[in-house]
Amino acid sequence: MRNRPGPPDSVAAAQAAVHRTCTRMVADRLVTGSAGNVSIRVGDRLVVSAGGVPYEYLEPGDHPVIHLDDGRAEGGAKPTSEMPLHLGIMGTMAGVSAIVHTHSRYAAAFAVARQDIPFVCNENIGPRSERILVTEPYASPGSPELGEAAVKAFGRQPGSRAVLLANHGVVAIGDTVEDAYLVAAQVEWVAEIVYVARTLGGEHVLTPEEQAWIGRNYGIDFARPSPGTR
Repeated sequence: MRNRPGPPDSVAAAQAAVHRTCTRMVADRLVTGSAGNVSIRVGDRLVVSAGGVPYEYLEPGDHPVIHLDDGRAEGGAKPTSEMPLHLGIMGTMAGVSAIVHTHSRYAAAFAVARQDIPFVCNENIGPRSERILVTEPYASPGSPELGEAAVKAFGRQPGSRAVLLANHGVVAIGDTVEDAYLVAAQVEWVAEIVYVARTLGGEHVLTPEEQAWIGRNYGIDFARPSPGTR
């Protein structure tokens, strides 16, 4: 049995992991072109995906390193335009080690419709939450407000591993970039299943008791919205 990868122990290893994840997003059709972005924490710095260039034309060393304290970039190409999103989450949520941001079709459709994705099947164990929440209010791509909206949405359901950015896409977090990527892929899976179920007459959302049973089976506690939130 192969060992699961842990957090990278060097900038070079993080750059390789970021690049591998970016090309995988394209292959799995979670993004197109140069859309989406990835970051990995390495001590007090981040390795983030380069922006504005299709991933097939980049190499691992092209992904720049960002200092968390002042946002200063070093090496590599120009960083993703979504730097404020990554800095907002990483600077506020100390336990987050990796972020994967995708524009997958069905999840993006829920984000555009401003509809939370409900708990309907086992794949909801990735996001680890009763619902996958949509950020509010809308915040423009590349703005500091987008990072603030994402942090606020995670705070509405503490322990959740994914949120939908209104009219935009998915933000998934994890202990490793592999974990975060799996969460993003599971969000898309659940979004598609819910969409298809609605064409067949509507989804049956699992009850809190049924969710808890699944959680016990997998050794997971599911996050639930804080009191007073929708």
